[in-house]
Amino acid sequence: MGNAVTVHLIRHEKTKANLERKYIGWTNESIYIQTANCQVPIHTKDVFGSDLKRCIETAQLYFPEAKYHPFFQLRELHFGDFEMKTYDELKDNPAYRQWIDSPEKAAPPNGESFVSFKERILNCFHQIVSCGGEYVFVVHGGVIRVILSKFQKEKSFQDVIAQHRMIYTLCWDDIESLKGGRECNQLLEAPIMVNENL
Repeated sequence: MGNAVTVHLIRHEKTKANLERKYIGWTNESIYIQTANCQVPIHTKDVFGSDLKRCIETAQLYFPEAKYHPFFQLRELHFGDFEMKTYDELKDNPAYRQWIDSPEKAAPPNGESFVSFKERILNCFHQIVSCGGEYVFVVHGGVIRVILSKFQKEKSFQDVIAQHRMIYTLCWDDIESLKGGRECNQLLEAPIMVNENL
């Protein structure tokens, strides 16, 4: 069992841009709530995640005693010209329509292609998860969707939803299965309870 792997994926708390339904990629915005009583059903000494404030601050909120390991490579997709804009602001833009219809073929102007994004995420993920054990990540919605779609059978990036205040837990019997790109044996979801009324 020492070779088994468990990976917990957690999306950061919402930012003002999330609440306003804007595309937020590399904009370094803080989370909307800074203090809360959080009931997280897992414990860890180490958290891995993006180097952006919203992930760092969420990790401090959920795991105040843990050491945070920031990675530039675990950032959200770079949305380029679509950054910090809403659907209503972009819906008549032909480049936006093209990207929405074929995200794996079209990239946001001055942004990042989906192929580059996926490669960046999975390379970093494999660099961190290199041996058996339990790993906790606090990352972005797009990052979680890339990892879940990679390790779930017949699930595309578009099919996967990554909600706030939810833990997505993937389990493999051995590290070789994960390294070989095999789907996880088990996928569990558990809520994080947050009381903002302190």
